[in-house]
Amino acid sequence: MAGSSELHSFEKCQLKATTVRERNELMFNNEILSDVHFLVGKDKARIPGHKYVLAISSPVFFAMFYGRMAEPEGDVAVTDSEVECFMELLRFVYTDEAVLTLDNALGVLYLAEKYMLPVLAAKCIKFVDASLNPENALTVLCHARYLTKEELQERCWEIVDSYTTQVLDSEAFLELDVETLSLLVQRNTVSAREIQMFKALNLWSENECFRRAIEATAENKRVVASQAMKFIRFPLMSPLEFADEVARSGMLSYEETTNVFLYFFSSHETKLQFSKIPRTPRETLTKKTLRCLRFKSCCGNDWFCDTRKSDAIKFTVDKPVYVKGIAVYGASRIEGDYKSTLELLRETKVLAERKVSFSSNTSSALHDILFERPILIEKNVVYTLNLQLQGPCSQSGRDGFSVVVAEGVKFTFFEHTSPNGTSVTAGQIPEIIFQL
Repeated sequence: MAGSSELHSFEKCQLKATTVRERNELMFNNEILSDVHFLVGKDKARIPGHKYVLAISSPVFFAMFYGRMAEPEGDVAVTDSEVECFMELLRFVYTDEAVLTLDNALGVLYLAEKYMLPVLAAKCIKFVDASLNPENALTVLCHARYLTKEELQERCWEIVDSYTTQVLDSEAFLELDVETLSLLVQRNTVSAREIQMFKALNLWSENECFRRAIEATAENKRVVASQAMKFIRFPLMSPLEFADEVARSGMLSYEETTNVFLYFFSSHETKLQFSKIPRTPRETLTKKTLRCLRFKSCCGNDWFCDTRKSDAIKFTVDKPVYVKGIAVYGASRIEGDYKSTLELLRETKVLAERKVSFSSNTSSALHDILFERPILIEKNVVYTLNLQLQGPCSQSGRDGFSVVVAEGVKFTFFEHTSPNGTSVTAGQIPEIIFQL
């Protein structure tokens, strides 16, 4: 019950309120005329409300107070919200405004969804979207997944993909649920190296053991992280990184560790349960496609095309690039269909492979053969492009360059024992298609 001084103060404010909104605002968090109270949060803070105002704003409040299943008279417990968030929900109901901060916006969004206030939910999403950064992206992502807000999820993933290293170092990463963690680790578009992913997962597993009140042994960490760890691409690490960080951690089984080492050092094919397909950071998907031209000119001489013999060239670059594929010459005299197999190798290891069929006539100069995703090429490391092309005789290049500078990247080409005759100075593989 309001005291006489409170009533007197209220009457004075009434005289100054000139609009319905201003008069309604007077009732926000006001005991005067209140006919319901909410017990909010762990401490059960008692907050006054007015059923009529609440009911005309929210279908949930209407059903709660006036529907067939209306709750009996008495205080309403709100155990799933902090006081600050619930106060901003009420502020919006009474005033059409809400004071949103980085600390309360997600909690208010949850309440806006719970009590079916779409305008408030939209305000929260807009605020959160504008406030996204590598430190809070994962926290927002977890809430967005819980509330099935797909557009907000995608915005969070954009931050994760573009700033993966910072995201992995954030406190929010250590608090991730295992499902969201697994989604992150298996993404193809993140921009962190595999060794960074493993180190972050190792720290997460220690934190998870602490949450479960179990000792952070190698076996326990393996158990709690197993759902996500299977998506780390251990074959993409260097042998030294794998030996020093992964093998020593004990988080892989003896058989798994042995198989990865065999993959690194054995000349025989080794079956692995871990992917060896390089990730494609999001930024590389939107970057401009560039081309390195190997030959000064093209000639119409017949170049024999038979899958029993391959055309190949070795090369290095002086800065990291992403190779998307190559261009090949088309038909020289007789049009026809071609079957091609393109491989990118680092020493004897196949990093990427693509099989493409295409048709060519004598006016078609070049045809692109692209990998499924761009492949990261490290500087000063020798790689080999190996092409098997079957079809009618093709055109070929001549007067090839041993060094080509394309878009500031220096490509250096080396002779390779190519069964079909391609060399630095002549043959197939006229262009390397790449991105910076």
